[in-house]
Amino acid sequence: MQLIKTNAKIFKILYRLTLPGSLVLVITALLIRVGVLADANSPMVQFFPAAVLGTGLVLSAFFRRSRLFFALLVLTLAQAAFHWLMPRITPESQRITTNAISILLPLNLLVLAFLRERGIISPAGRRRLAMIALQVMSVAILCMPAMSRIAARLGQPFVAIRFSRWSGLPQAGLAAFVLSVLVIMVPLVRRYKAVESSLLWSLVAAFIAMSVGSRSHLEGVYFAAGGLALIVALIETSYAMAYLDELTQLPSRRSLNEALLKLGDSFSIAMLDVDHFKKFNDSYGHEAGDQALRLVASRLSHISGGGKAYRYGGEEFAVVFPNKSAEEVFVYLDRMRKVIEQSVFTVRGKDRRRKGKTSAGRGAKRQTNVTVSVGLAASSGEKLAPAEVMRMADQALYKAKAKGRNCTVTARLGKSPVSVQEPGMRVLGVS
Repeated sequence: MQLIKTNAKIFKILYRLTLPGSLVLVITALLIRVGVLADANSPMVQFFPAAVLGTGLVLSAFFRRSRLFFALLVLTLAQAAFHWLMPRITPESQRITTNAISILLPLNLLVLAFLRERGIISPAGRRRLAMIALQVMSVAILCMPAMSRIAARLGQPFVAIRFSRWSGLPQAGLAAFVLSVLVIMVPLVRRYKAVESSLLWSLVAAFIAMSVGSRSHLEGVYFAAGGLALIVALIETSYAMAYLDELTQLPSRRSLNEALLKLGDSFSIAMLDVDHFKKFNDSYGHEAGDQALRLVASRLSHISGGGKAYRYGGEEFAVVFPNKSAEEVFVYLDRMRKVIEQSVFTVRGKDRRRKGKTSAGRGAKRQTNVTVSVGLAASSGEKLAPAEVMRMADQALYKAKAKGRNCTVTARLGKSPVSVQEPGMRVLGVS
C-alpha cells in the first residue's frame, strides 16, 4: 500500500514537471523527423515561427496575461535576432549577440516565473517593457568595437571547456539556462502551475534553439515550440479563470452547472455551509476567513466515494456523487464533516495593541477550527431534476443548522410536508 502511494506521488510530480509542455516539444520533434517541418524552403516552415509567436502575443495581450506576453516578447526578440539580424552582422558581432542572448533569455524567463500579473500598459508593464528595451540596447552597445574587452568576458570559460562543448553555448549562458530550469522546477514539484510549467518548457525549447543556432532553420521551429507551450498555458489559465474558483481552486459554480447537465437518473448532491462564518470573519478578519475557506476546500477536494466538490458561493460548497444513493454517500460526507472539525489552523486576531509610543503590535496568534453543516439529497431513482435535488439538499442544510449545526441531515421523499413547500417541488420529509 505504501509503495502504491509512493509511486502515485512520483507520478504526480513527473506529471507536474512534464505535461503539457514536453508534449509540445515531442510533437515538434516528430514533425521534424517525418519531414513536415524539415524543409527550410517550405512556406509553412518559413512563416511558422512568426505565425505562432505573433498569435501568442496578440492572444496574451487580448486576455491580459502580462507574464505570458512578456515571455513571448522575449522569445520573439531572440528568434528575430537569429533569423534576421545574424546574417547581416559580422561574425564577431554574431558571437557577442549569441553570448548575450544565452544569458539574458533564460534569466528573463526565470524572473517572469516569480512576478505577478501587473498588466501590459500599466506602470509596472511599462517598466518591464523599458527593461527589455534596455537589454536590447545593451546588446547593441556590446557589439561596438570599443566594448570588445567587456563583450569577450561573456564567452570566457570558467571550467574546462569539455563540460560545455556539447551545448554549443558559452559557459555563462549554459549556467544561466541550468540555473533557471532548476529554480523554476522547485515550486512545480509541490504544485502544478500552468504559467510556470510553460516557462520551464519554453526554456528547454529556447535552449535547443540556441544550441542549433543560426546554422539551421530549426532554431526558428524550436523558438516557435516554446511559444506554443506558452499559448497552451494561456488556454489553461483562461479555462481556469472561467471554471475554477480563484480563492479555493475548486471548480466554480459554472463547472457545477455543466456537471449537473451530464448527470444520469441516479445521483446524490450535498450542500455544505461553514458554520457561523460571518461571526468568524468579524472575529478574525476576512484574511482569516479566506484561510478557513481554503482549508475546507482542500479537505473537500479529497472526499471519498466518487464525489466531486465545487465552490457554490460565499461560504457554501456543493458535492456531487454520480450514480450513488444517499445511503451510500452519507458515511463519506459525515466522515468529511468530522475531518474538517478536527482540522486546526492558526489565525491572527483583529485586535491591534499599542507597543511603545511608535509601534503597533499585531493581534496574538491562536489556533482555531471551523465546522460545517451538511444537507444531503438524492434522486432516489425518481428521475428528479438536478435543480430539484439541489433544492432538497438546501432544505436539508437549513434543517442541519436548525438542529444546532455541525451535523449531516438527509432529505427524503415522504408523505410529511416540510415547513416551506415551493411550487413545483415534491413533498419532502427531512430526517
